[in-house]
Amino acid sequence: MNVLFLSCGQGLSIPARLSQEGHNVKTFIHNDTANTGSGLYNRIPSWRPYVNNSDLVIADDPYFGFKDNRFDKAPTQVLGLSKFFSLGSRNNGNKVALMKLTGLQLSNSIPEYYIEAWWNGRKWCTPYLQIGYHWNLISEALGPRLGPMCTVARPTEELPQGIFESFRNLKAIFENKNYRGPVRLGFDGRKLADIHVGFSFDSTEIFLESMQQDPFDVLIEIAGGVRSDLNMIDNTYVSMRIQRIGWPTTKDHEIKGLFEANVKHCGLVNVKYDKERYYATQVFGPIIKVVARGDNSKNAFSRCARTLRNITIEDAIYRIDLIDTYKTKDYPKFNEIAKIWKDTKAVAQTLDGGKSKSIPA
Repeated sequence: MNVLFLSCGQGLSIPARLSQEGHNVKTFIHNDTANTGSGLYNRIPSWRPYVNNSDLVIADDPYFGFKDNRFDKAPTQVLGLSKFFSLGSRNNGNKVALMKLTGLQLSNSIPEYYIEAWWNGRKWCTPYLQIGYHWNLISEALGPRLGPMCTVARPTEELPQGIFESFRNLKAIFENKNYRGPVRLGFDGRKLADIHVGFSFDSTEIFLESMQQDPFDVLIEIAGGVRSDLNMIDNTYVSMRIQRIGWPTTKDHEIKGLFEANVKHCGLVNVKYDKERYYATQVFGPIIKVVARGDNSKNAFSRCARTLRNITIEDAIYRIDLIDTYKTKDYPKFNEIAKIWKDTKAVAQTLDGGKSKSIPA
């Protein structure tokens, strides 16, 4: 199938994965001059000629819906685009106004955890993702916040009543604004602290790892509004960034140890492929994201550690402290969330028109 992917750099694992699955993927990367994606998918200098010739158009940021009418009339499925949310995501006042529509009390604090849901144009898809991020470069206390160095997530069919109602209260505005794709809410306890519309951080790689079928089938059916079951494997997931931070000593850009056996478990972000070898294309930023799943957090971290041990990128680091801690110890974040939710009623969304039923927590 023909896919047009429009990227601001957040979701480049998607065109790499869809290309691996045999699809014809043309990718436009905004403001990128490196060789990222060379040999992995077809890089294009202009996206406009391909809109009407693609079976699916995906943008990893609503930015690409801004001031352009081509998508409104495209005879194809479109995912991740929105004129409305491209404005809202860049204006803090608009973001706060959107958050107030959830009906939840708002917090100015940094979120403790996140819930991601997918909107298919008519209803919220299930399962949802509970997400915990680890932002600092070196450890929980050291290093700058360069994006989530480690992301841990698990699917859930049930949400507390208040959080479920917050998604329900957003339904009307999403129905009117023609957006389809992921939406992430960040919470400080039970207070809403953040909202993000569009593909976000390393939950994209976790989404791909969780699929029980060709990701293209899932994506195009969400874009078409005919899928509300994401068909995720019910496991715990870990996505670990291998990151460069701009040391000037970098000379060897080859990614050693990345082979057919493990490449599907690695989000290829700033990577090119040449003569059967993979290379890093940036001296700053995430190069690849190693993703693993397990029936519990210890198994997920242990599998992630095995893959990381096999991969070498000169002048790159990852959060080895988290690997060393949680490959033998339960990851506590989701138990902490359960304590926050314990005296509320959980809500499971059914697939018959968005109705719900209360379930004792």
